[in-house]
Amino acid sequence: MSLLKLYTIMSFTLVLLAIVAQCLSQRHPWLLLVAGGLAAVSRSVSEGPRGLSLPRSISLLLTAIALIWSAIVASGDLEQPIPAIGQFVVWLTVIKLYERHTLENEAERLILALLLMVLAALISIDLIFGFLLLVWCALGMVTLMLYQLNYAAERMQRQRSKVLGLPIGVSPNPVFGSGLRRHYRNISIVSIIIVFVSSTAMFLLFPRGLTSGLANASMNSLGRRQVGLGEGVDLLGSTRISLSREQVLTVGLTDDDEEPIQLNQPLRLRAAVLSAYRGDGIWGAEPIGLETIELQDGVNRTLFYTPEDTVKITQDIKLDVASEQVVSMSVPVGITVDADTTLAYRPGSQTMRVAHDADTPMQYVIEVVPEEPLYRSPMSLGVSPGLELVHPYYNPAVYTLATTLLEQAGEPTSPPDDDVRRLEWYRSAAVIFERFLKYGEYEYTLDLTEVGSTPEMSEIDPVERFLIHQKFGHCEYFASAMTGLCHSVQIPTRLVTGYVSNRFDEITQRYIVTKSDAHAWTEVLGPGPGWMVFDPTPPANVPGTREATMGPVDQVIWFWRWLEGQWRFNILGFDSETQNVLAESVLPGLQEDLDSSLETIGGWAHGFRKIIGLGEWLSVLIIVLVASVFMLLIIGYRARSRRLRRILEQANCSEVPGREGRRLAARLAFYVQMLERLRQGGLAKPDWQPPAAFARSLQQVHPEVSSAVAEMTKVYYQLRYGGRVTGGHELEMKAALARLDHALEIIT
Repeated sequence: MSLLKLYTIMSFTLVLLAIVAQCLSQRHPWLLLVAGGLAAVSRSVSEGPRGLSLPRSISLLLTAIALIWSAIVASGDLEQPIPAIGQFVVWLTVIKLYERHTLENEAERLILALLLMVLAALISIDLIFGFLLLVWCALGMVTLMLYQLNYAAERMQRQRSKVLGLPIGVSPNPVFGSGLRRHYRNISIVSIIIVFVSSTAMFLLFPRGLTSGLANASMNSLGRRQVGLGEGVDLLGSTRISLSREQVLTVGLTDDDEEPIQLNQPLRLRAAVLSAYRGDGIWGAEPIGLETIELQDGVNRTLFYTPEDTVKITQDIKLDVASEQVVSMSVPVGITVDADTTLAYRPGSQTMRVAHDADTPMQYVIEVVPEEPLYRSPMSLGVSPGLELVHPYYNPAVYTLATTLLEQAGEPTSPPDDDVRRLEWYRSAAVIFERFLKYGEYEYTLDLTEVGSTPEMSEIDPVERFLIHQKFGHCEYFASAMTGLCHSVQIPTRLVTGYVSNRFDEITQRYIVTKSDAHAWTEVLGPGPGWMVFDPTPPANVPGTREATMGPVDQVIWFWRWLEGQWRFNILGFDSETQNVLAESVLPGLQEDLDSSLETIGGWAHGFRKIIGLGEWLSVLIIVLVASVFMLLIIGYRARSRRLRRILEQANCSEVPGREGRRLAARLAFYVQMLERLRQGGLAKPDWQPPAAFARSLQQVHPEVSSAVAEMTKVYYQLRYGGRVTGGHELEMKAALARLDHALEIIT
């Protein structure tokens, strides 16, 4: 395949890839289907001998329509115009693909492709876009070099057509030999390697940490906010409980010595604590005690103080799916986020969520006390055991069932008056209710199509319907049922939503949490006082204990999600901390060696100032002056090198390498000065004409000029081809240049 044919394929592929990347970044299947489809068939329609191209008027009309459509899209969200601009550029690129093929049109297509990739990079943090961007950059470098070759070939063909008097396209195409293809292939490979290596070096040397900023920009630009967990449960609405293997977050646990921890039981992450029943199967958080916390990027915020000897665990949580709820395994003591944000904190339940209209952090570090949730904390309201519940669940039929279960177990049906006995009774009653639900006749299922399927069942409260009539449902039904039973007999109980996972990655030393790990359980006030965890869901259906076998498709999906996590937090989120960890893993002790080297350099500087007896500021001034002189020498050397290269190019000696080339350039400076003075006098030498032939042509037109030119041309040939290396020609050439100036003054 010739290089020119390869260029047409490469340039079309580059533009098509940019359109696909922009459509994927906006996550618009219809845009990809329509615009991508039109772009894919454009080459067969608009190119070739019988190709049809859009007239200029039709092209302008379609561009105006695309502009109006994009303006309508942008009017929906004026604060986030990037998607609308991206759609306009997509349609403009498609229109350009159907226009007549010219050099200018080719350049416009490539520029639009670059603009599409830049716009997509502003709103996408997905791994698939990162892969497309990498491939596009490699193709872009190859296509750019081919474009230069194609541009030169078309210009040559136009010149030939003009000279021969033939229409453009009739003149024969230039012929490229195998040597040119080989050189082009080698240059392309070397260029890609150089760019890749230099980009990797810049990436590793300059950490940035873009995950949260890009994530929020992506969500805001796309006009939606992804929510992994919400602050509420609606038994009749949509549920977040599923069997999806999509990864939502990873958690790394470390102790006080920063050593990784793997628990001897499944990791249970609390997200929302719900104790208020709104009716119709809806549970909400308690309406009191909400506090606002302002957080700054990288600044630790203490939620409440603990004794110095308190054992703590540090959770490093990285989100793959943005969530309003901040998850934590236990009582949060302090929190650090990777972006400025505002949290709503509930001290009574020790839970947090992102405030409305605040940026969602994609990574946060929480210090926790590894114990069950506290009943009271220094920041909570003054409460005591037996506090009257706010909006508790109550249903006569459920109350009857609760008292019947307690009577059958030989327990009182109402709480004792004594605080200690009352807390013990809370625990005993909760154990009874938990066993009844966990090992009773209740069935766990995600298929809720039969729930409330008849008019009679649809009128019954969802919790009562599950406990007494239709005894099937998922974990939210089981947790709601136990909370309802406890509330009915005045036991302080709350429904908790979150995740439960035992999926521990030995390589990264992190827990992997997927959507299938979403779960709901209950917390009951018990002795201490403290909140005790009860999980009424049948053990076989609790995440972390159920079978975790994955088929081939699930394994591929999980691996892809794992790659996405690595991309977002180790590539997009590559910060100084990650840089230090990488450096220590590759070169142990590197940080200590650098610190030691800096200390040594500082000691040398101090010794230097002491020896010369100068003050600190004067020493700094001397160092600055020395550095400035050094920089001036470098700049002078580079300027001289550029001047010598320019002399070699103008004297047709650019192929002479190294030191010999610099020597030759110094000797041939007179010849370049001659050509410059002839050009200024209107006697420029054509590029195609040899020096000797040019000197002879001047003999016929301007004999008074030709003698000096012939003399300098003769010396030029001697120095360039005759092997003359001795000096002595400088004065002769200076005199010849003077005669040339005099002759040029006469003729002008």
